[in-house]
Amino acid sequence: MQRKFPRQQRARATVEAILQAAAQLLTDLGFEALTTARVAERAGVSVGSLYQYFPNKQALAAAMIDYYAEKLSAAFVEAVEMRPYGSLEETIGAMIEVAMVAHPHDPKLHLALNELAPRYRAEKVREVGDRIAGIIEGQLARHRHEIAPDLDLGEAAALIETLLENVVHRAIERHPVSVRGERAIDQCGRMIMAYLTSTRRHAA
Repeated sequence: MQRKFPRQQRARATVEAILQAAAQLLTDLGFEALTTARVAERAGVSVGSLYQYFPNKQALAAAMIDYYAEKLSAAFVEAVEMRPYGSLEETIGAMIEVAMVAHPHDPKLHLALNELAPRYRAEKVREVGDRIAGIIEGQLARHRHEIAPDLDLGEAAALIETLLENVVHRAIERHPVSVRGERAIDQCGRMIMAYLTSTRRHAA
């Protein structure tokens, strides 16, 4: 785990430089070849400075996962919760767009972080996923009149969060050039809107 958390601006800048350097080396070399000495050299800090915050590369891995997960959460709050939209369709479009834009879009980094997360910060991934699902549920409640009446909003929010996460993962890993395209946002939006607005057909 991270040894201490930076409070001053200069210390925060140092930690961010270390995490960015670690992300670059994770992408270039892979986790097995990543060392604290290499990260310190890439970040332009002493190994001693790095050890003030991160005792080993496992702590660095956990911090990288935290860093990108919190960036996604903050972006989601800014783009969706702090800017309420007039219609359900606009709200869903904003959710999809921020999910695609806020993820780390270097496919190798994205894949590496996904591989490390279950080992080092599975609880963080769940925490951020639950947080985002809560935001989605709140936005769905604002548009309850546009949603099929038999749909449970909590279940719908959890499903949408899972769908966004998996769609973005696959898009980044397999189609990194077009992941931010309007067509991808439109196609995903159509799926979610169809799910939210269609009434269940009961068997005769």
